[in-house]
Amino acid sequence: MQALYALRQAEFSNQQLALDGINELFQPDLNSMEPQNKRQLEGYRKLAALLFEEAIKTSQPAQDEDAPKQVLKAANDGFIFFQSRFKKDRQHLAQMMIKQVNGIYDDYLRILLLLIELGHAARIDRERQYRDPDETPFPFESDLNDNTVIQALANLQPLRNEAVRHGISWTDDLPFVRKALREVLKTDDTYRAYCAQQTHTADEDQALVQYVLRTLIFKHEVIRDHLAEIDLSWTENSEVVRGLAIRTLKSAQGPTGLQLEPLTDDWEEDEFFLNTLFNKSLDNHTDYEQLLSEQLKNWDVERVALLDKIILILAVCELLNFPNIPVKVTINEYIELAKAYSTPKSGKFVNGILDNLSEKLQASGRLRKSGRGLLDNK
Repeated sequence: MQALYALRQAEFSNQQLALDGINELFQPDLNSMEPQNKRQLEGYRKLAALLFEEAIKTSQPAQDEDAPKQVLKAANDGFIFFQSRFKKDRQHLAQMMIKQVNGIYDDYLRILLLLIELGHAARIDRERQYRDPDETPFPFESDLNDNTVIQALANLQPLRNEAVRHGISWTDDLPFVRKALREVLKTDDTYRAYCAQQTHTADEDQALVQYVLRTLIFKHEVIRDHLAEIDLSWTENSEVVRGLAIRTLKSAQGPTGLQLEPLTDDWEEDEFFLNTLFNKSLDNHTDYEQLLSEQLKNWDVERVALLDKIILILAVCELLNFPNIPVKVTINEYIELAKAYSTPKSGKFVNGILDNLSEKLQASGRLRKSGRGLLDNK
């Protein structure tokens, strides 16, 4: 959705750049000694712009036997420029889409490493010999570095390997780590109570590290805001990262010991889904928009909010190209997208359109499901 939205914004910008280029060609030459026919130039400019916009709509070079050669050339040069930029933007955004999904795993590694660094910082703080007399007294019977789950994380070689491979480290951001310890952990009553005890059970260690993760790292504004500065997609990624991190910490008490979680059960399949959804929604855009326009009899398709239109086109693409995904699953997913990212009324709007369209597509035989896709279609 975000990739397609960015592409549509880039498409508009490229169209404006092409029009600016056309306009420039038909401006009076102020350095010329020849007389300038401004009225004719303005007519040529308008005609070239119209031919260019028609070429954009039809995806075909402009053709007009009556148009002057320089006008036709200007329109088609603009069209070639637009197509070239669109192709590059499409490829770039498709790559960025996959990169951003992989960025979820980077965030996951970053969170696990933050827990380790907070443990190191806690140990250094505990071993300090000199303290500010105005500093609030703190119970140093133990610290986060004593936590057996944190120790297991620190000793987990696969985590070290993945951190190096992904280039994730807190080495250049240790002042923030110390700030997080000072302003977040050491001011928290639960963490203070933990440090007031010399020894802890495995369950107490697990409870504490889960608390630090869930309540302090993911909810405290000092840490949350800093993570959002590192990754602009943190707000969207955080829910998935939280689930991965929670399961990782819980595995410390499992039969196999602490283990990293994979981003997905089958990344190749998920990557195929993303690329197929992105590319087919673009390749079949005209067809999908026509299907939607038939549902929007009382609406002007051009006036439907851009994000709503993108959501609807993606939904139609998924309905028609992934027979193993149940209809209701697809519809519910895009309703949730509309609720989260579009207008307050978009959820109901998307629901109504997709419900009616899916029924018509099934009745016409165009929408066919198989395997898991048949589960909830009764």
